[in-house]
Order: sequence, then structure tokens, then C-alpha cells
Amino acid sequence: MYISSHNSFRWLAARIFLIGIGPLFILSVALCSRVVQNYLDDAAAPALRYAQAMMENKEVLTTQAMRRKLSMLLPDGQWIVQNESQKITASNIEDTDEQQRLVEEVHSQNGDHSSSIYAPMLPLPSSSVWLHVFVPGSGSVFYGVSIESLLPGATFSFGLCLTLFFSLLITAIFNSIIFSSFVHEKLAQETLLREKLEQKLIEANRLSAQTRVVAGIAHEINTPLAIIIQEAGWVKELLEDLQEQVALVEKEPRKVLCGTFSEMDASLDVMRKQGKRCAEIIHGLLRMSRKGAENKTAVDVNSVVEDVVHLSQPKAAELGIKIKTQFNAFVPAYASAGHVQQILLNVINNAIDAVAVSNREERNVIVSTFSTKHAVLIRVTDTGLGLSRELKNRIFEPFFTTKAAGQGTGLGLSISYSLARRNDGNLSVQSSPDKGSSFTLTLPVAAVDALPAL
Repeated sequence: MYISSHNSFRWLAARIFLIGIGPLFILSVALCSRVVQNYLDDAAAPALRYAQAMMENKEVLTTQAMRRKLSMLLPDGQWIVQNESQKITASNIEDTDEQQRLVEEVHSQNGDHSSSIYAPMLPLPSSSVWLHVFVPGSGSVFYGVSIESLLPGATFSFGLCLTLFFSLLITAIFNSIIFSSFVHEKLAQETLLREKLEQKLIEANRLSAQTRVVAGIAHEINTPLAIIIQEAGWVKELLEDLQEQVALVEKEPRKVLCGTFSEMDASLDVMRKQGKRCAEIIHGLLRMSRKGAENKTAVDVNSVVEDVVHLSQPKAAELGIKIKTQFNAFVPAYASAGHVQQILLNVINNAIDAVAVSNREERNVIVSTFSTKHAVLIRVTDTGLGLSRELKNRIFEPFFTTKAAGQGTGLGLSISYSLARRNDGNLSVQSSPDKGSSFTLTLPVAAVDALPAL
């Protein structure tokens, strides 16, 4: 029920940023590339029109003549001459594989027999723009000129654009880090508030569960107190009678005094017994009502079960339900004693309510403890109506209850399950319709130096 760390949210914010900036970066590069391609086409178009005009005016009739004209117009360019059979006959590029690759790229975009301009998909300053001039009856001339030569200052412009882009990227990353830190802080505050509210909810549930046994406890305390008051009155009357009978001491001293003191002694025994009973009830209530620390310690589950059963017994007896205990756990559990008490109080109260509304002859709630090598288990079994599969699957959901309206909040078992998980344990249920239910609390074994033999 708690968020243990928010470090992952920093990575989440970074992922959101990368997911958002990635497509935007690709779209920006594609748009910029297209704009630069169009601009390069416009810059190289006059040279292509000049070459076409020379062919129309019959000033150039061969590929070699066209190549010389283009070299005069655009000096320091790369060139490839191809005959009509598309065989490369001359080039100032020494690598033949590179010659063939460039020719294929231009042909793939513009065809074999059309004069055109080829600009690379990613126009970097070091890239070249190629003119493809087809000379009828002679072949083709491929003439490449660098973007820097065609557009002086392209390198500076490209560097300026990169600087601007990376400045924006660094700004966005910085803002992302600030945003993730803000989210981290806010989530930490929300988690702290959630923990406080959850703790209040657990305390409210604890008090609610204890309130359900207050009526029976009040009756249990009232009965011995009434006896004590009655016996105290009887002792007072005996003392008054003793004063009246002092005058008879000389006549029948032993018989009179022994009878009076015997009755006083019996009354005092009754008062002492009922007083101890009140003290046990009050001590048990104090142990349950004490706001126990959440620190985990070695817990004697048998003792905890005895305390909870003692407090739940009056309510069960009033409804004609017997609570039986079976202790077979010989090792302590490692958990919070207060949490274990609260879980058992919720589960036993629910078991009593389940048996109370059933019409079965057996009206029992059995609380048993047993232990394994790695776990201590407390099982609460009732003879109630049981649960269907649908109800069993939802029994630990918050605000889900099978009781009538106004008789339950639906939080008892949900909080009990949460407390069990917080103590590295588990709370499970086994139930079938008309066969009762069995809730099992599993807790880890406390680390002890020596365990008694089982």
C-alpha cells in the first residue's frame, strides 16, 4: 500500500521527454532537409538551364565538350562521363565503385535520359549537388559541385543551426530534470500524507473493532462489581452484628465469634475473586487498547490469541457461540504484536457475526495456532454460512462487506490484509457455501538461538 521510492519517476520523465522529442527531432530534420533540397535545386537550376541552352544552340555536341563547359562554369567539381551504352568512359574520381554508386543514385531518382538536378537526402556542407546532363547522340555528363561551393557560407549556417538546435535540446533536458525533481518532491509529499491518512485509518479500524466488544466487557465488569458491592454490604452488616454480639462473648464466646468471622472470611474471598476477575478483564482491555508500536519483535502468538479470545468471549457467549482454542505453535512469530492483535480481533469478530446469522446447529469459532520451519500460522475457523467464489475473490477489497447496511464498513479485512503484508506475512481465506470459512494468518518465524523440539 506504500510507494517505497520515486527514483523511477525521474526515468519516467526522461522517457516522456525522449518519446516526445524523438518524433519532433525526426520531423524537424525531414522538413529542414526538404527545404534545403529545394533551395539547392534553385541554386543549381541556372547551370542546368545554361547547359540545355548550349545543346539547343548546337554549341555543344559531345559529352567531353559539355564537361569542359561545366568545369568553366563551376570549377573544382567532380565529373563522370558516360557513353550512350551507359558505360563510364572518363572521370576525375579514382574509385570506380564510388563512380558507379553515384551514377546509380542519380539514375534512380531522375531516370537515364533526362537532364536533372540531384540533391542528397541529408544535405550536409560536405555533400555535393549533381547535375545530370544528357547529350543526345553522345551520352551523359554527371557533374558534382559541393554545397559549400554552390552556396558560400553553408558551413557557417549549418553550424549555427546545430548550435541553436543543441541549445534548445540542452534547455529541454534541463527543464525535464527540473520537472522530474518537482514531480519527485510532490509525490514524496503525497506519499507522506497517504501514510499518515492510512495510519489514521488503521487506528480508526482498531478502535472500531474494540468498540464492538465494549458492551460485552462492560457486562463482564458490571457483574463482578455488583457481587463485590453486595458482599461489601454483607460484611458491613456482619461488623454491625459483631458489635451487638460483643456483649454475649462471656456467655458463648467461641460459637458467636467463629460463626461471624467465618461468614466474613467467605464474603472477603468472594470479593477478592471477583476483584481479580475485574482486574484481568481491565488488563486485557488495556493491552488491546494500547497504541502498540509498529516495531517488529518476537511475538508469542498463543498469548495474543488468549488475550483476543478473552475479550471476544462475552459477545460470543451472549449469542450462544463457543470460542475454542487449540495451541500448537511452539516458536514465536516475528511481527508487530499490536498488528497481530488487530488482525485477530477483526477476523474473530467477523467469524462471530458469520456464525450468529447462520441456522446451523454447530455454533463454534475455533482459533488454532501451529508452526512450520519457516512460518507461524493462526487459523480462525467458523461454522457460518461460508462464502461463494465471487464473494471470496472480493473479500479483501476495501469497502466490500457481506453484512447488512449499517453493520459494517468493509474495511476490517482489507486493513487486516494490509497489516499482514506489512509484517511480511499473508492473510488468506478458504470457504465454501454452507461449510463455514477459515481465515489463516501466516507470519514469519522469529530468529531465535534455539527452538524447542516439536
